[in-house]
Amino acid sequence: MKWTNWSISKGPGDFLPIIIGGLIMLMTVPPFVMVLWVPDRNSGIIGTPLLVILGIGAVIGAAFIVLGIRLCSYPGSLLYQLSHGRVFWK
Repeated sequence: MKWTNWSISKGPGDFLPIIIGGLIMLMTVPPFVMVLWVPDRNSGIIGTPLLVILGIGAVIGAAFIVLGIRLCSYPGSLLYQLSHGRVFWK
């Protein structure tokens, strides 16, 4: 599978995408869980769009973390094989 090169990462070993993904996840997952499990009864129409926006933010954060794991994993390791889709080709 061909992945596009992002300008946010310089190359192998760059951990900046993991930090960015962690921060995005830290900012979006707790409010997502709170809006999902304990919605305010007076939230009205804002509840659903807020849930969608926070969910998209969580997906973007997870994508950054996966990109960072792909960049920081060493060839031949299990993490490298999992993140590059080469689990069953040994």
